[in-house]
Amino acid sequence: MVGAVIDNIYLVNAPAGSGKTTEIKTRIINHTIQFPKDNILCITYTNRAADELKKGLNTKQVHIGTIHSFLNSFIGIYFSHRQIIDLYFEIYGDEIRKRIANVEQDDNYTKSNVKYLEKNEILTYEAVYQNLKSLFYNENQFNSLYYGGLSHDALLSFAKFLFDRFPVVKKRLTQKYQLIFVDEYQDASADVLRIFFDAVIGTTTKLFFLGDRMQQIYNKYDGSFQSELSKFNKSIVLVTNHRSIPAIIDILNNIYNDESLDQEPSPDNYNIVPKHAPRVLICDDILGKIEEERSNHPDALLLLLLNQERFNAINAGSLYRQLGRMERYSFVQKYSPVDILSDNTNENPDPLIRLLFILHQISDFYTTTDMGGILQTLRANPRIFSKETFNVTKHKDKVRLNNLLKSILDIYNDSCQQNSINDVITSVKESALVRSEYIESFIESGEYSELICVKINEFRAIAEYLKKPNVSTQHGVKGESHDTVFFIAEDNARNPIVHMYRFFHLWCNTDISLSSFESFYYDYMKWITGTAEHLGFKLSEINRNRHIENQQFLAERVAELLTHFEDDEIFRYLCSQEYHDYLAKPNVTTAKSCFKESIAYGALNAYRLFYVGCSRARKNLTIFLDKSKISSFSLELINKFEETGFTVE
Repeated sequence: MVGAVIDNIYLVNAPAGSGKTTEIKTRIINHTIQFPKDNILCITYTNRAADELKKGLNTKQVHIGTIHSFLNSFIGIYFSHRQIIDLYFEIYGDEIRKRIANVEQDDNYTKSNVKYLEKNEILTYEAVYQNLKSLFYNENQFNSLYYGGLSHDALLSFAKFLFDRFPVVKKRLTQKYQLIFVDEYQDASADVLRIFFDAVIGTTTKLFFLGDRMQQIYNKYDGSFQSELSKFNKSIVLVTNHRSIPAIIDILNNIYNDESLDQEPSPDNYNIVPKHAPRVLICDDILGKIEEERSNHPDALLLLLLNQERFNAINAGSLYRQLGRMERYSFVQKYSPVDILSDNTNENPDPLIRLLFILHQISDFYTTTDMGGILQTLRANPRIFSKETFNVTKHKDKVRLNNLLKSILDIYNDSCQQNSINDVITSVKESALVRSEYIESFIESGEYSELICVKINEFRAIAEYLKKPNVSTQHGVKGESHDTVFFIAEDNARNPIVHMYRFFHLWCNTDISLSSFESFYYDYMKWITGTAEHLGFKLSEINRNRHIENQQFLAERVAELLTHFEDDEIFRYLCSQEYHDYLAKPNVTTAKSCFKESIAYGALNAYRLFYVGCSRARKNLTIFLDKSKISSFSLELINKFEETGFTVE
């Protein structure tokens, strides 16, 4: 099999504007016409993408949904089987024992232990095992270990274990579905990709992975599936960009820097005349320049990296700060306050903020007397809302629900701006609109005690801010397009880590492509993880004693790494200085600068965001640069921008 092309598994690269959704729909329609009895599965990454694909595809033979909804449905039928529960304890048993023992007296462990004892009287490993009758997907960021609740990430990893342990599940997948699409494959973990790959290989089922690695905006993929991807059938090519004018497409091709992925303009866009050529504005006062340009382009889409100052500007600074102080959104965690406050979909990983966004949507429907919209929203979230509240069959039910909502929304839409988030949550809890266990899942942990004291008007400001079609985050615009785009180049030191100016320095001094950058990054990550595994801790956790114990190993490891990457220009510009500094002066401070993922990932993330931001523009594109941040390489960068197709002012 080595080196051979796998004919029934396709990798379809679909750059921005290439008509990926249309391609999927066309193939589904054609297949259903030719093979009307076949079942088709289409996996998406978000509910929004699933809804877009469902339009016009009203057939029971086609299943379209997110990876979480599909896996929950597909493997959920096994969740009460004892073999599956035994697999759960095999995977999480040590963690369950650790929580029960609670040797370090962790407050969260203590609270969950007390709660379990209140309900079950006995808390031992054996008691948890005997009491657990079924697993479930808890639609939350964290596992409910004692109760069998699988979090977002755990559902995916557990599914991989289940598919591997029980081949009959793989067989069931390909027996049921004769055609499978995995949309936005670049945002899936290697576990998810392998679930489908391992099931389909060697069968007659056709599997399509569609997406664009440049539009990978979630750091879920570790590069471990590259060997398999290299063997996929790549005969399907989407080369036409239906969105942008030729000048912008030329820029996108130059940024991607891979001739095999070059796009061509649609004939319909050849004669479109932009207001200005794609341009770069180098600014002393970047915010002032943006305001000046907005007077000439009031409908421009602003692509910003949201930060504390911007949340302050829209009167939501306290909400942002309090989220940032929570452990689950601290610097080292997967999600940041920006992620939470910029996601107004049901995919939001924070249970409280997700609930508030839904309440805001209900408030909008209530204002326009759209009871149908309210009921649809309630029914779409059965794990959040009590079924009794939206069971409307008679006029009196409608009156009851209307009165219930009014009592909540009067507090939510506080005209005096005195009510807190806690006031809203209290009213929701008293009304029984929301399931008590859902509220308990975050309130009883104590993590939200400071956050819920924030005024509710700050959240409303966020929700209204996100409605503006001309303001977005660089992470949040994948799939959107606008006639005019303003891309503001910014750095961000925490999640999402973005080193935009470090990337620009690299970009103007090296001939990089996404493939070369990713190849370096995945190789570099092996050195980072390998070093941490040998040490038993991350370099960021090193102290004086640990350094003394491991100094010889670190010196040898650094020397080996420098030799390994001695001819790699990306490493030289991004990382090499830190390692040379350590060899010159080995100590705790210089050691902490080595073997850090953020050094490479921040620039790679910036590369992708820069491309994605530029790809949103249909006609007019402007890049705003901070002059002070490019002073040491401004001439090289100006030349690079001009070679890429921009004018520079």
